[in-house]
Amino acid sequence: MENQVLYTFLGFLAAFLLIGLLSVRKRRKSADDYLLASRDVSPMLVGLSAAASTASGFGFTGMIGFGYTLGLSSVWLVLGIAFGELCAFWLVSRRFRTYTQREGVSSYSEYFSARMDKGKRIVQLTVAFIAIGAVLLYATAQLAAGSKALHVLFGWDYSIGAILGAIIVVLYCFSGGIRASIWTDAAQIAVMFLAMLFLLLASLHEIGGVSTLLDKLSTVNPSLSNVWPAHLPFGPLPFIAGCFFAGISVIGFPHTMVRFMTLKTPRDTNMAIGWHVGAFFAFYITAWGVAVCTRVLLPPEAVFDPELALPMLALDILPGALVGLILAGIFASTISTADSLVLSATATLSRDVFHKWKDSHVFLKLCTLSVTALALGLALIGPRSVFDLVLLSVSVMGSCFAPLLIVRAFRRPLNAPTALAMIGGALLMVVFWRHMGWHKGMFEAMPGIITAFAIYVLGTGLSFGLKRRHENA
Repeated sequence: MENQVLYTFLGFLAAFLLIGLLSVRKRRKSADDYLLASRDVSPMLVGLSAAASTASGFGFTGMIGFGYTLGLSSVWLVLGIAFGELCAFWLVSRRFRTYTQREGVSSYSEYFSARMDKGKRIVQLTVAFIAIGAVLLYATAQLAAGSKALHVLFGWDYSIGAILGAIIVVLYCFSGGIRASIWTDAAQIAVMFLAMLFLLLASLHEIGGVSTLLDKLSTVNPSLSNVWPAHLPFGPLPFIAGCFFAGISVIGFPHTMVRFMTLKTPRDTNMAIGWHVGAFFAFYITAWGVAVCTRVLLPPEAVFDPELALPMLALDILPGALVGLILAGIFASTISTADSLVLSATATLSRDVFHKWKDSHVFLKLCTLSVTALALGLALIGPRSVFDLVLLSVSVMGSCFAPLLIVRAFRRPLNAPTALAMIGGALLMVVFWRHMGWHKGMFEAMPGIITAFAIYVLGTGLSFGLKRRHENA
């Protein structure tokens, strides 16, 4: 069985690598092509790629562990994120795509500081360093997720999976830049969904159907069969609202929003959003179903790490070839996000920090290699809780960047002091909220985003008042 798993897994990895390497045929040796695929990507590929990079290893590890612990009420995380994403993308994506091309913007950080009269460089560097830190945290979580799966299925040391993932990420990026990432993402989201769907159907068959699943959940713990969240510090409504704000946070992801910059025209944004939200929801609602099934089919959570539930379940109920498919799906999810994150950090370093060499193709690849090496190092020595790592990085990027993006997309006035205050206030709130342990009842993205908007209103009002006083004087 182990040989079947390994051969199937390697077969899918070879297919993904081939797709990425084929992008070399369309590659142009320019910074614009490496970072934005010459702005010539179809909306279907952009939407599927955004879904794959957002779904990530979190869907196979963190989400499974979360669903295993909470039961049916964990569905609010899926519904909240999907609806929050839809609203946020609909509000800003087309405006973002139009503006970035008109102004010649090639990185996420450049977008925020464009057209600022004073303090532009400070804002650009602040956004850049926070983005790099959050992106590295997120990439670390992806490599950790892949290493967990290989550890369960083959007994390999955690470091092997992380190193293998890092090597594949570099190969993708070097072969065709973001185009290779987008092409392979589209194939990977299909494998991710099929893997999860096979496991869901097999799990329900093993349990005896949906009604039996509900009965057994009640037997394990009555609260697991309750869709309404219970035993939360702030009650169910703040928890659900926090899930919605986690969805809004997605527009704060540099690696997701840069995909909309690669579209052929701004008119393609709505179609890309449709593909993204549809693929994301299909994958995550299936993952939620598997997570609930694991609570019935596997032992109590005190016996093992709940984030290992999915590969353990696959070993228990599937034949070797399908276990290989599951493993390929897990690894595909981690790589599809990790390569996107690495390219996003590359763009930030080259365009915002070391802009002197922003058009050097060699320097771009050196940045890619450096970021990957740093993420690998963090994955090897850091914590292995994928759920916590992902949600912390989501909250940081969402709280610091999503409010700024909305303000800029609607062309509201924004000066450097107000922008810096919004970023600083949101970041402090996220850190404080997590330090107090309140994120267990409401994800810290919600208070972080609210804090940023409150600072904007105060900052804009103060600037307007000072301006009026100066004019009257």
